[in-house]
Amino acid sequence: MEQLPVFRILPIRDDEDDEEMQQENGGGDDGDDDNDDGPDGDDVNYIRILIGRELATDRLNDQEVEGLVNDNWNQQIRTRAIRYIRRTGRIFQFSRRTLYRSVIYLDRFLAYRGIANGQLWAVRLIAVACLSLSAKMNDNIDDVPPLSDYPVGAYNINVNAIKRMEILVLVDFNWNMNCVTPFDFRIFFVSRFCRDVTRLDITRITTARIIMSALRDLRLMNQRPSVIAAAATLVAVNRNFTIQELVIEINALPISGFLQIADVSYCYNRMLELNN
Repeated sequence: MEQLPVFRILPIRDDEDDEEMQQENGGGDDGDDDNDDGPDGDDVNYIRILIGRELATDRLNDQEVEGLVNDNWNQQIRTRAIRYIRRTGRIFQFSRRTLYRSVIYLDRFLAYRGIANGQLWAVRLIAVACLSLSAKMNDNIDDVPPLSDYPVGAYNINVNAIKRMEILVLVDFNWNMNCVTPFDFRIFFVSRFCRDVTRLDITRITTARIIMSALRDLRLMNQRPSVIAAAATLVAVNRNFTIQELVIEINALPISGFLQIADVSYCYNRMLELNN
């Protein structure tokens, strides 16, 4: 694992006492719900394209995931960075898709590189870089705030430092930042699993919140986006599905074979635990 290169940034203090650090990771509403779904989210041919893209996307291997999960400092990094991403996303009214994609970048970066223990300024810097890069992947680039608008707290992090970190992330990812998220599949699964038309809107909203709860669990986030979206929608529809009923729901989809029941069942049960 490569270490972060030297950045000339002087932290004013090593502790954070602002409002975001007084909240538990995962709470609150995130982003603009209207911008979460893909433009053709209910089109079967579009979903087939998304499935191909997600299968072609590199995910962390089991060793990388367990290495991050079992390292206390990396867990602190995730907690602090995700709090920042969610808080700042609310300030800028970013979509949940943007916030979720930011955490995908964060996890990949932590697997590829290390941040030295205690370097809280570097945690803030990578959180800003991942969020700003994710925002730039949106269709309307004019809505992306300038780097100078991103809050950096008590750290002397300037725009040039953020730009250097962005370049570092881009190079590490071979400039391939376009990744599929569970929100790309949300309309598709809501329209299939929710058969009560009077509950479509509430199911869509609830599904989004359940998807965002996955940020708290790296093992869960490392599942394929389609699996996460399917499981989140099923939780939103019914919290009491049996394994046999899950099989029936999955087998009734117009596209067969792309979801493994064991994966969906694992995510379904884990999301129930996270959303009690």
